[in-house]
Amino acid sequence: MNGTGLLGRRGEDVALEYLLGCGLHLVQRNWRAGHLEVDLIMEDCYSVRIVEVKTLHAGDGFDPSDNVTREKRLKLVRAAKAFYARNPTCKEIKFDVVTVLFDAGEVVEVNYLPDAFNALG
Repeated sequence: MNGTGLLGRRGEDVALEYLLGCGLHLVQRNWRAGHLEVDLIMEDCYSVRIVEVKTLHAGDGFDPSDNVTREKRLKLVRAAKAFYARNPTCKEIKFDVVTVLFDAGEVVEVNYLPDAFNALG
C-alpha cells in the first residue's frame, strides 16, 4: 500500500472510532459491489448510513469534503442500491461524510457531516 493508501486507511480508522463513539454500529467496512466501494456502512436504530471518508494532510489547503464530487455521490448512491438489494432493510438509507485532517502524523481535525447529501444528488 502506498503513502496515500496508508493515509486513507488511517483516516478510515479514525472515522470508524469517531462514529462508534457517536453510538453508531459497524455493518461493513470497505464494502464492494463490482467496481463500487463504500468506506463504512454504519447503522443506528433508525437508519443505515453510507459513509464516505476523506483524509488529507492539513497543509494541503482545502477541505477534504470537496473531494466528494457529484460523480462520487452518484457512485455512492449506486453502491447503496446494490447494498440494499443484497441486504433489504426497512431502515432509511442516509449518506454521510467524515473528513479527517492529519498534521505531522497526528489527527488535528475530524468533521462528521451526517446527511451530507441525498440520493437525488
